[in-house]
Amino acid sequence: MMTDGSESNVASQGPSFAPRKVEIENRVNGTLVLRSPIAFKEPEWSILDSLPAWAEKAPHRTFLAQRGGDGAWEKVSYAEMWARVRAVGQALLDQGAQRGDKLAILSGNSIEHAVVMFAAMSAGLVVAPISPNYSLMPGGLARLQDISTLLRPSFVFVQDSDAYAAARAIPELASATWIAADQKAGSLAIRSLYETAPGASFENAFRSIAMESPAKILFTSGSTGLPKGVINTHLMMASALEMGSLLVLPREAPVQVEWLPWHHTMGSNIILQGILRYGGTLYIDDGRPVPQLFHKTIANLKEVSPTSMFNVPAGYTLLCEALEVDVDLRTSFFRLIDRISYAGSAISRTTLDKLYHLAKTTTGRHIPVMSGYGTTETAPTISTTHWATEEPGELGLPAPGLELKLVPAGDSYEARVRGPNVTPGYLGRPDLTAAAFDDEGFYRIGDTVSFIDPARPQMGLRFTGRLSENFKLANGTWVVAGNLRATVLAATRGVFQDAVIAGENRPSCALLGWLNPVMAKEHVVGGGDNLASDPGVIAFLQQCFRTHNAKVGGSDRICSFTILEEPPSLAAGEITDKAYVNQRAVLSNRMSRVELLYSSEPKDHVIVV
Repeated sequence: MMTDGSESNVASQGPSFAPRKVEIENRVNGTLVLRSPIAFKEPEWSILDSLPAWAEKAPHRTFLAQRGGDGAWEKVSYAEMWARVRAVGQALLDQGAQRGDKLAILSGNSIEHAVVMFAAMSAGLVVAPISPNYSLMPGGLARLQDISTLLRPSFVFVQDSDAYAAARAIPELASATWIAADQKAGSLAIRSLYETAPGASFENAFRSIAMESPAKILFTSGSTGLPKGVINTHLMMASALEMGSLLVLPREAPVQVEWLPWHHTMGSNIILQGILRYGGTLYIDDGRPVPQLFHKTIANLKEVSPTSMFNVPAGYTLLCEALEVDVDLRTSFFRLIDRISYAGSAISRTTLDKLYHLAKTTTGRHIPVMSGYGTTETAPTISTTHWATEEPGELGLPAPGLELKLVPAGDSYEARVRGPNVTPGYLGRPDLTAAAFDDEGFYRIGDTVSFIDPARPQMGLRFTGRLSENFKLANGTWVVAGNLRATVLAATRGVFQDAVIAGENRPSCALLGWLNPVMAKEHVVGGGDNLASDPGVIAFLQQCFRTHNAKVGGSDRICSFTILEEPPSLAAGEITDKAYVNQRAVLSNRMSRVELLYSSEPKDHVIVV
């Protein structure tokens, strides 16, 4: 097991949390504005300043590590990283790069990706990491064309020239200067750029970067339309990290094993740049929270003991299943860890309880599980539970330095946010920018939230749904889909791993869900291998939903459900790179299954509750 010398920094008592307090402005129209009482000062530093700082303070400490072709870890130290960044930054300028030019990155997380990204930003360019799926998956090139038309990059980076060759068919990409991690013809080999001697032009560019200037363009998933290019400034990214550090005291030299992609705000702005800010070591996980790839994550966690972890709920569900049966994995994973974090969707009650139980029985310590809330437009910090969460779906309290406006929306509040970490707008789309902000300059997040305990607001907020996912039943009653989804998943006690809610303009709600095979097997009574048709599994779920229906009002009752055996499709937009299910896409793509849920003569794979 590797520690990179960080073990001495482990605090057995766990992380230091800020007080659990909030200030609330009450307006006459029922709107609330929430603020943290913790003082905040806009940072005068850029994340790029950490490169030379750590290269001087801890030159030999590993910054990034990735699996090489032979399976061994390839590592780059802080001194090596800064040397490569300076060299590549100078090479870009030598190639004619001008301040504000765009550099598109088409491939996934890698040491070379990080070098190019930091080099470009250090030279005054704007970096646009783009989902590799747009280049590699069927139908993705059309989406990549839309992005390229908007972006018009001067440079393109890919890890593998052959794998991304199809992207050269896009004129806006073909006309750019290509840089690759391999030595293939038609691209500049990045290793050759490492030999460039940095000069005064790079130093001048690096020292003259304005905090308000764009650093990145991060594209949203485009699940409800074309991808939007979210402008991320240097001030936004620095502010997001500074806000988080005031809530949970950061440690020097953290060690993390993370897969979250750098074309998403959390993976890039918080994980990668958080590691850089505090002089830590990031092992790039080549696994994913899906059954066919999660074995790679397990192998990595057996070799490297992290000091903290960030994942999506689906990842923790798979992790708990592995931890329960693998003693070596439990020992390595919990040896140094002091906190566990998730975001994006509510973790299941079953998984949350398992994490606490496994941590306590393995270490004797109570390791806090924390949840966060944010968006690409906020780089991504909005709120976090700077305490150990007790219930799934907690969002915590607003971070210092920002204002969270809650506008009454039925039984919940529509959330809007304003602060130095909020984007100035969308690339090339002034119309979208204008629509995204209200008349006070608050960014309209598009989500609804509520207080866990209205009488004690310091207990924090919880997520209740996305406005775009909510719908009305035929009788005009609103259904808050996100809230109902979390409730019904909890009702199945982990047997359903994920689900979407149908019912728009229908008399009642119905459910399409995917089984968690490990949990479902506990209820098998048949002799077959098909869990979706096993009478024991079906009977258990029927009883779960009948119990649920007895406790809720008519709008939240489930009339029928179906078990989906085909997993959500990444290519069809049913699931994002971060393993979050897109409800609208699933319902649209599987309309025939939805129709069967409401058929007067249900088929065998439709179960009436």
